[in-house]
Amino acid sequence: MRTKLILVEGLPSSGKSTIAEITDEIFNEIGIERKLFKEGNLDHPADYDGVACFNHKEYNELIAKYNKYSQLIQKDLIQKGNDYFLPYAKLLKESSTIYPNELINDITKYDIYELSLDRHIDLILKKWEHFVHSVIHDKFTYIFECCFMQNPITVSMLRDNSPKEKTINYIKRLTKIIEPLNPILLYVNQMDIEKSFKKVLNERPESWLKGFIDYYTNRGFGKVNEMDGIEGTIEVLRARKKLELEIFYLLEMDKWIIDNSSYDFNNTKDELMNIITKHYNK
Repeated sequence: MRTKLILVEGLPSSGKSTIAEITDEIFNEIGIERKLFKEGNLDHPADYDGVACFNHKEYNELIAKYNKYSQLIQKDLIQKGNDYFLPYAKLLKESSTIYPNELINDITKYDIYELSLDRHIDLILKKWEHFVHSVIHDKFTYIFECCFMQNPITVSMLRDNSPKEKTINYIKRLTKIIEPLNPILLYVNQMDIEKSFKKVLNERPESWLKGFIDYYTNRGFGKVNEMDGIEGTIEVLRARKKLELEIFYLLEMDKWIIDNSSYDFNNTKDELMNIITKHYNK
């Protein structure tokens, strides 16, 4: 069976968004039907972005407290058993209604990436299982940016400072789920993390930098290790990369390290073309 899933991973500022786009271009050039889902896509078929999940009791309490907005909330609600999924980011983006900050805060507390780690893992793995089952026989190859390694490590390591073994086990379970799609993992590497991160500082708004530093230094691993500011953030990135590469070498799947230290995307495209065409000509 040919590959139906390309996973593009790497640190922030490594160039993985561009690598994902180049991969998409290559598939277009060789005539492979594909779908690209980049980081932050609110319609991601295998991950959650801006989605809250409530159990029956939590959902009823929310509706009782904010009865005035109940019809708007219920319009996009998805119920699966005792779980109630609310894609609140799409709701806020598409609705002309101005919601009170208290309601938004009460919803985002239940964002799937803010739930307890075990609850989070359970929901994410079920989402991936559903994805694999739904696409196994379709005609598309799927290109995903950052949701295979980055997102699990963000929650388990950066947010919770969980034991390394728990993070590894989480990603190994995910690897087993996607095995039927014959995936390829592309890890975008930067040799100089400090240089690449400081490069992106000039490309992103100040609000992004503030939020990024806050997450990396005031939660989980960064907080426990007393990291601070930009330099502390870079140290956390180094620790994250170390764990990512350890996991990368443990995984039994088709995997490649793409060195993007020079940001020479023409050479990188040639490298990716060789990887992809060799695989599709098997």
